[in-house]
Amino acid sequence: MQSAYLVGRQAKCKMFNVQCKMKIIGGEFKGRRLKTLKSVKMRSTPMRVKEALFNILGNKVVGSSFLDLYAGSGQIGIEALSRGAKEVIFVDNHPSAIKLIRTNLGFLHPEKSLKIPRNNVLKSLDNLSKEKKKFDIIFLDPPYESRLVKNTLQALAKSDILKTPTLVIAEHHKSLALDKEIGSLIQIRQERYGDTALTFYQKVRK
Repeated sequence: MQSAYLVGRQAKCKMFNVQCKMKIIGGEFKGRRLKTLKSVKMRSTPMRVKEALFNILGNKVVGSSFLDLYAGSGQIGIEALSRGAKEVIFVDNHPSAIKLIRTNLGFLHPEKSLKIPRNNVLKSLDNLSKEKKKFDIIFLDPPYESRLVKNTLQALAKSDILKTPTLVIAEHHKSLALDKEIGSLIQIRQERYGDTALTFYQKVRK
């Protein structure tokens, strides 16, 4: 049985003056339109990057526990649900983003089934650890101009919400150089799509 939860209110972002069009591109809910915010800071993962990400992940998504950090509209986590993830937890620190994720999940779950504790990403990692949560796949897409990519990867490497071999994928600007090894995380792959890069890490040891 699939389940979805909302955690926190974390902003990620560029300014858009018009409402962007997004849709689910694969799985059970393929073709369903998703909403994004208008006139609010919000940078959505480009469609071709999302498609490439899930082509790489393939069947690993099926039955997985999936954590979507800096979730924005929730499109990555919702794509994972569509493709068979057992559970998805969305983490964002922006109140408008939380409302939007609720809206985008409305076709799947009634509002009463959603948990919405209000914490930022790093605090949420602590809370998830206290709840003894473990994840198979973790995706993070913080603001490109911030230091949050490296800080979040370092926090994840120290967290016990990972298990061997959890996959951690960071979306970031191509100019950002990330270490090949961050604690228990080893970089296993990197792909570039225009100015966007996806860097894949895997937990390989305790």
